[in-house]
Amino acid sequence: VCTGTDMKLLRPSSPESHYETLRHLYQGCQVVQGNLELTYLSADADTSFLKDIKEVQGYVLIAESQVSGLELQSLRIIRGTQLFQDRYALAVVGNAGPAGAPGLRQLGMRHLTEILKGGVLIERNPELCFQETIMWSDIFHRHNEFRGEVQVETTRTRSCEGPGGVVAPGRGLGVPGLLAPPAHTSPCAGPDCRALCPEGHCWGESKWDCQT
Repeated sequence: VCTGTDMKLLRPSSPESHYETLRHLYQGCQVVQGNLELTYLSADADTSFLKDIKEVQGYVLIAESQVSGLELQSLRIIRGTQLFQDRYALAVVGNAGPAGAPGLRQLGMRHLTEILKGGVLIERNPELCFQETIMWSDIFHRHNEFRGEVQVETTRTRSCEGPGGVVAPGRGLGVPGLLAPPAHTSPCAGPDCRALCPEGHCWGESKWDCQT
């Protein structure tokens, strides 16, 4: 068990010491008692210190970071005892690097199955893919009063490849009704997960990233 933070979007005076503080807080931690706030991470930040986190009792905030991915593959439950902006249990906001830096590309929360309280806010992440394929309604607890609070923006500056590098949905799979337009018809084609995920919902581009 470890304590969380309550900094919201406050910019740290030293990004280096901010990273070291986060690493020290969460290395080996499985349950975050407060909020998990991952902000202002550089493009080359090693986020393996997050890999053991299974539960966050407050909210999860991923904001103003340039890192392309976060190792939150063990996260299973967000309780939402505190909420970002009084309504969101998961907020992914403004993760765009400067010119040349990729910014956040996928959420990778392949084991997240429950949000007890609070909605979802995802906006201003120009490189992020797959967020619109997730069935958030399956993740919200049935008594979550914020289950209607889902703001998922999909404006992006790149094309998304589905798991296994598939850009277009259902091509060559012999699945009726899933024939896709030709790949790359749009410079920013949306993601498609159906090649490897039967339900078409995924957190990232590997075959282990299907929403379960």
